[in-house]
Amino acid sequence: MDDVSELVELNSRFINAFRRGSWDLLKPILAPDFSYIDGTSGEVWPMDRYIAELDGNALPLLDVDEVRVHVACDVAVVSARSSSKPGQFNRYADTYARRDGRWTCVHACVWPLLSDPDKGVTP
Repeated sequence: MDDVSELVELNSRFINAFRRGSWDLLKPILAPDFSYIDGTSGEVWPMDRYIAELDGNALPLLDVDEVRVHVACDVAVVSARSSSKPGQFNRYADTYARRDGRWTCVHACVWPLLSDPDKGVTP
């Protein structure tokens, strides 16, 4: 499997973990030194908070589009637009590193998109 296909598959698994609210599904994708930045507050979350926000909190309507993958040697960024509520959109960027021959997510950030076209951003 080529890098882009593999990263698209990992992204699908990542999203599925959130749709199901399952830490067990997400854990194998994340590096032990994974870090999350809340794009609304700029706060770096401790891992226990990230797990608590996910585990048991299913988002069955979570949808993504505009998926983009950028690979630069052993680092890659997967980004997309996401939504779990009609008319409300976020953008995320997940950074992956190739370690021991496999891709693992080392960093993620999600931030809200403005929905008012007069403010310069449209969903």
